[in-house]
Amino acid sequence: MNNKELYAQQGVAMTCRSFEEYQSMFMLDKATLAKGKILDIAAGASSFTAECIHRGYDAMACDPLYKLNSEQIYEFGQQQLLIASEKLSSKKEAFVWNYYHDIQQHDDIREHSLDKFIESYKNDMDREVYVNAMLPNLPFQDDMFSCVICNHFLFLYQEQFDYSFHLAAIKEMIRVTKKGGIILLYPLVGFKDELYPHLDNLQQELSQMCVNVSIRTTEFRFLPSADGMLAILK
Repeated sequence: MNNKELYAQQGVAMTCRSFEEYQSMFMLDKATLAKGKILDIAAGASSFTAECIHRGYDAMACDPLYKLNSEQIYEFGQQQLLIASEKLSSKKEAFVWNYYHDIQQHDDIREHSLDKFIESYKNDMDREVYVNAMLPNLPFQDDMFSCVICNHFLFLYQEQFDYSFHLAAIKEMIRVTKKGGIILLYPLVGFKDELYPHLDNLQQELSQMCVNVSIRTTEFRFLPSADGMLAILK
């Protein structure tokens, strides 16, 4: 059992990930993306939503970061990317580099994702695509989305947010998901690369809500043990 953090993190980091990373993490296919409206929760400055829209999909994102303007997010993003690169460089042997190959490629993807996000964010003047919101209370109607995704937030921060928060957050995701829709959560480990300890209890409690809960294998891996995602079918 690993008692040391592989990646030291205070507070919630801002994420900058690409469409291709999301595809790999969540095993997303065209049928899932084209089924209906998509919501990326705790999306940060990832370009997934921008790239979904560019491909003709109906997508939205939410994050408390969206209270800031584009200049503020870009400046904050540049700071976050530098910090993340320095942390990874100091412990690069602890991670799996099959996807990124090296730190330079990792950083290049982040930079490119941030740039794409900022361009899209600037064009969303009325904040109809990028909504300032945070779990466990989302400002969306019931049964609104066909696909709800959340990466590198919930279980990754298992020492900062307790079981009651995780349960309330997922119940809120279920509320805004259409019948027949899907919720995908990745990863299932924290910064110590340990599986979320309450996963069995969580699955049992959620199963009582007339949803199908399962763990699916994903081809994406960066933290050594992060090879699974939680899938919830409503």
